[in-house]
Amino acid sequence: MTAVNITPFPLFLTLEEAPLYGYDHRQDDAMTFARHEVVGIEKLVPGIGVEEIHKYCWSEERVNADAVRTTEGEFRFEYTAAQLDVILDLADANGIRAWDAAAFIAQQIFRNLTILDSTKNPVTTLDALPKHDGVDQRSFHGNSNFPLSVEPPSWFPKSGMPNVTFSGR
Repeated sequence: MTAVNITPFPLFLTLEEAPLYGYDHRQDDAMTFARHEVVGIEKLVPGIGVEEIHKYCWSEERVNADAVRTTEGEFRFEYTAAQLDVILDLADANGIRAWDAAAFIAQQIFRNLTILDSTKNPVTTLDALPKHDGVDQRSFHGNSNFPLSVEPPSWFPKSGMPNVTFSGR
Protein backbone atom coordinates (compact mmCIF):
# COMPACT_ATOMS: atom_id res chain seq x y z
CA MET A 1 0.00 0.00 0.00
CA THR A 2 1.25 3.49 -0.79
CA ALA A 3 1.76 6.03 1.96
CA VAL A 4 0.41 9.56 2.30
CA ASN A 5 3.49 10.46 4.37
CA ILE A 6 6.74 8.53 4.56
CA THR A 7 7.91 9.60 8.01
CA PRO A 8 5.42 9.41 10.89
CA PHE A 9 4.60 12.45 13.02
CA PRO A 10 2.19 13.01 15.94
CA LEU A 11 -1.46 13.60 15.04
CA PHE A 12 -1.93 15.90 18.02
CA LEU A 13 -0.31 17.24 21.17
CA THR A 14 -1.85 17.24 24.61
CA LEU A 15 -2.03 20.71 26.15
CA GLU A 16 0.78 19.67 28.49
CA GLU A 17 3.00 18.72 25.53
CA ALA A 18 2.21 21.73 23.33
CA PRO A 19 4.58 24.24 25.01
CA LEU A 20 7.48 21.81 24.51
CA TYR A 21 6.98 22.29 20.77
CA GLY A 22 6.77 26.08 20.94
CA TYR A 23 2.99 26.25 20.76
CA ASP A 24 1.96 28.94 23.23
CA HIS A 25 -1.71 29.44 22.32
CA ARG A 26 -2.73 26.51 24.49
CA GLN A 27 -6.47 27.12 24.58
CA ASP A 28 -6.73 28.44 21.03
CA ASP A 29 -7.90 25.77 18.60
CA ALA A 30 -7.98 23.08 21.30
CA MET A 31 -10.20 20.06 20.65
CA THR A 32 -11.65 17.78 23.33
CA PHE A 33 -11.58 13.99 23.08
CA ALA A 34 -12.81 11.99 26.10
CA ARG A 35 -12.23 14.94 28.45
CA HIS A 36 -8.67 15.52 27.13
CA GLU A 37 -7.85 18.82 25.47
CA VAL A 38 -5.47 18.46 22.55
CA VAL A 39 -4.06 20.62 19.78
CA GLY A 40 -4.00 19.19 16.27
CA ILE A 41 -0.49 19.09 14.85
CA GLU A 42 -1.52 21.14 11.81
CA LYS A 43 -1.94 24.13 14.17
CA LEU A 44 1.78 23.96 14.94
CA VAL A 45 2.78 23.95 11.26
CA PRO A 46 -0.15 25.56 9.39
CA GLY A 47 -0.22 25.41 5.61
CA ILE A 48 2.30 22.59 5.33
CA GLY A 49 1.37 19.36 3.58
CA VAL A 50 1.34 16.07 5.46
CA GLU A 51 4.42 14.84 3.60
CA GLU A 52 6.44 17.73 5.10
CA ILE A 53 5.15 17.98 8.69
CA HIS A 54 7.75 15.52 10.01
CA LYS A 55 10.50 18.04 9.13
CA TYR A 56 9.10 20.40 11.75
CA CYS A 57 7.45 18.22 14.37
CA TRP A 58 8.18 14.81 15.83
CA SER A 59 7.86 13.21 19.23
CA GLU A 60 10.86 13.34 21.54
CA GLU A 61 9.38 10.57 23.70
CA ARG A 62 7.69 8.12 21.38
CA VAL A 63 5.76 5.04 22.46
CA ASN A 64 5.05 3.68 19.01
CA ALA A 65 4.47 4.41 15.36
CA ASP A 66 1.49 3.17 13.40
CA ALA A 67 -0.77 4.03 10.47
CA VAL A 68 -4.45 4.39 9.67
CA ARG A 69 -5.86 3.76 6.21
CA THR A 70 -7.00 6.53 3.90
CA THR A 71 -8.38 6.35 0.37
CA GLU A 72 -4.94 7.61 -0.78
CA GLY A 73 -2.86 5.12 1.23
CA GLU A 74 -1.50 4.75 4.76
CA PHE A 75 -1.39 7.81 6.99
CA ARG A 76 1.56 7.19 9.30
CA PHE A 77 1.69 8.69 12.78
CA GLU A 78 3.60 8.33 16.04
CA TYR A 79 2.34 8.77 19.56
CA THR A 80 3.59 9.32 23.09
CA ALA A 81 2.23 7.72 26.25
CA ALA A 82 0.11 10.86 26.90
CA GLN A 83 -1.33 10.71 23.37
CA LEU A 84 -2.02 6.98 23.74
CA ASP A 85 -4.04 7.75 26.89
CA VAL A 86 -6.23 10.14 24.87
CA ILE A 87 -6.80 7.47 22.19
CA LEU A 88 -7.54 4.71 24.71
CA ASP A 89 -9.87 6.93 26.78
CA LEU A 90 -11.80 7.88 23.63
CA ALA A 91 -12.02 4.20 22.65
CA ASP A 92 -13.17 3.14 26.14
CA ALA A 93 -15.73 5.94 26.42
CA ASN A 94 -17.33 5.02 23.09
CA GLY A 95 -16.90 1.23 23.01
CA ILE A 96 -14.78 1.27 19.85
CA ARG A 97 -11.39 -0.10 18.83
CA ALA A 98 -8.43 2.09 19.75
CA TRP A 99 -7.40 2.06 16.09
CA ASP A 100 -10.79 3.50 15.14
CA ALA A 101 -10.43 6.14 17.86
CA ALA A 102 -7.08 7.16 16.32
CA ALA A 103 -8.71 7.22 12.88
CA PHE A 104 -11.52 9.45 14.19
CA ILE A 105 -9.02 11.88 15.74
CA ALA A 106 -7.01 11.91 12.50
CA GLN A 107 -10.18 12.68 10.52
CA GLN A 108 -11.07 15.56 12.84
CA ILE A 109 -7.61 17.08 12.46
CA PHE A 110 -6.84 16.32 8.81
CA ARG A 111 -10.28 16.85 7.28
CA ASN A 112 -8.92 16.90 3.72
CA LEU A 113 -8.05 13.20 3.97
CA THR A 114 -10.68 10.48 3.66
CA ILE A 115 -9.68 8.25 6.56
CA LEU A 116 -11.08 4.73 6.77
CA ASP A 117 -12.11 2.83 9.89
CA SER A 118 -11.14 -0.75 10.72
CA THR A 119 -13.87 -2.05 8.40
CA LYS A 120 -12.57 0.13 5.51
CA ASN A 121 -15.51 2.53 5.60
CA PRO A 122 -14.92 6.32 5.60
CA VAL A 123 -14.86 7.83 9.08
CA THR A 124 -17.80 10.18 9.50
CA THR A 125 -19.01 10.41 13.10
CA LEU A 126 -17.89 8.84 16.35
CA ASP A 127 -21.14 6.90 16.82
CA ALA A 128 -20.86 5.43 13.31
CA LEU A 129 -17.60 3.61 14.09
CA PRO A 130 -17.73 -0.18 14.56
CA LYS A 131 -18.32 -1.23 18.17
CA HIS A 132 -15.69 -3.16 20.11
CA ASP A 133 -16.62 -5.52 22.92
CA GLY A 134 -13.44 -7.57 22.97
CA VAL A 135 -10.52 -7.67 25.35
CA ASP A 136 -9.20 -4.79 27.42
CA GLN A 137 -7.38 -2.54 24.96
CA ARG A 138 -5.55 -0.63 27.70
CA SER A 139 -3.82 -3.86 28.70
CA PHE A 140 -3.04 -4.79 25.10
CA HIS A 141 -1.97 -1.45 23.61
CA GLY A 142 -1.04 0.48 26.73
CA ASN A 143 0.58 -1.98 29.10
CA SER A 144 1.96 -4.40 26.52
CA ASN A 145 2.80 -1.85 23.81
CA PHE A 146 1.13 -3.56 20.85
CA PRO A 147 0.55 -1.09 17.96
CA LEU A 148 -3.01 0.17 17.51
CA SER A 149 -3.33 -1.53 14.12
CA VAL A 150 -2.88 -4.95 15.76
CA GLU A 151 -6.25 -6.31 16.85
CA PRO A 152 -6.25 -7.73 20.38
CA PRO A 153 -6.79 -11.51 20.38
CA SER A 154 -9.64 -12.88 22.45
CA TRP A 155 -7.25 -14.77 24.75
CA PHE A 156 -5.18 -11.74 25.80
CA PRO A 157 -4.85 -11.53 29.62
CA LYS A 158 -6.11 -8.44 31.45
CA SER A 159 -2.78 -8.13 33.23
CA GLY A 160 -0.97 -7.85 29.89
CA MET A 161 2.22 -9.49 28.69
CA PRO A 162 5.41 -7.97 30.12
CA ASN A 163 8.57 -7.32 28.10
CA VAL A 164 6.94 -6.99 24.65
CA THR A 165 8.44 -4.16 22.59
CA PHE A 166 7.59 -2.96 19.09
CA SER A 167 9.22 -0.16 17.16
CA GLY A 168 8.14 1.50 13.93
CA ARG A 169 11.63 2.68 12.94
